[in-house]
Amino acid sequence: MWQGGSVESAGCVEKIEKWIFYFLCGYALCSSVSMGGSNVFLALATVGAIIRLVKKHDDWRELLFVDKGLRIPFLIFLGVLVVTNIFTLNMEETAQNMFQYYINNFEPFLLAIMFVRKREWLLKIAGLMVVSSVINNVYVIYQWFHMSEDVRRAQGFFRIMSTAGLLSMMVPVAVLLMLNTQGKMKWIMFGAIIISAIGAVFNNSRGAWVAIVCTVVVTTLLMVKSKLRALAALLVLAIGLSVVVCHVPVIYQRVQSITNITDNHSNMERLYLWRSAMNMGNDYPVAGVGSGNFGDIYHEKYILPEATRRDLGHAHNLFFQEFAEHGYPGGIAFVIWVAGTIVYCIRGWHKEKKTGYIFMLAIFMGLMINGLTEHTFSHPIVMKWFWFGMGISYRWIKVEE
Repeated sequence: MWQGGSVESAGCVEKIEKWIFYFLCGYALCSSVSMGGSNVFLALATVGAIIRLVKKHDDWRELLFVDKGLRIPFLIFLGVLVVTNIFTLNMEETAQNMFQYYINNFEPFLLAIMFVRKREWLLKIAGLMVVSSVINNVYVIYQWFHMSEDVRRAQGFFRIMSTAGLLSMMVPVAVLLMLNTQGKMKWIMFGAIIISAIGAVFNNSRGAWVAIVCTVVVTTLLMVKSKLRALAALLVLAIGLSVVVCHVPVIYQRVQSITNITDNHSNMERLYLWRSAMNMGNDYPVAGVGSGNFGDIYHEKYILPEATRRDLGHAHNLFFQEFAEHGYPGGIAFVIWVAGTIVYCIRGWHKEKKTGYIFMLAIFMGLMINGLTEHTFSHPIVMKWFWFGMGISYRWIKVEE
């Protein structure tokens, strides 16, 4: 009798986990095209996870286990944020910010590591994320050709900088997927890369361009055995993109403006913001002003007279944002998280040669490099994609074992 009940219970748990997988597939397909659809499928997956843990909860520690090398740097960063937030200047704003950034946006990571534990499930979810990205980039390309000459910044289904954040991670991932596939699938991934690259060009976000180029070069050279062949392929790709850029004057001017810090309005505004963030962090060196409070304090006290953009609410840089909101402890903890995660990925790859490490590095680098000129943490659709991608990459490492 007990054995029969146990078998029946196990079958029920398996069905629940399969439904969680289906809901996460729905999220993957919506991840680059619909915030509403993404949230609905994540909510359904969360309900499924709760039901599953009610039915069977004796393995929750095993399901939540994460390697120390990945876990500890992030927990140090999160712990510093919690402690410094005790001294926040606005507790209500801080509580809302922390809930959004480190509970709501972080949830996809937990769902991925707990319930996507089969190789075929990982492959299907990765494929659906690529499909979703391609759909968004096709829409970006469509928008570009239907814009007036003085606009020329296509946003796809989201805000311009949200699409830029997604592209910063997805294009390097697509390149790595192509390098790890064979036959017809390699050509399919090559097509996805071309569409994504054109989408990135037409999105016209310079921070995303820099993030994509740096991440693709680093991760490709780390992964491939023949460094010379990789360099040759990257050179051909660079030449192809250069030809496209040189024949589109608007894009060519944007590329030239990347290093212009003397008279480019957008670049100068970022420099003003960073100086204000430094002033804010130096005035509150021990604990900062608290999570989510940068915008209000910036407008009240720290906006520079020469700054012409009076509507900005974040520092357009992840490090300066953390420094301003959490002082020197927050700035140092952020560096520890970034450095610790990169070391975990590179060391794991060199020791074990599991491709999941490189995929994780690509996602992490793409977001963080884009975060040098944009506060990517404030884009929920981007951060949910980021954490889900990190979780899928981690599960891939474990599957490869």
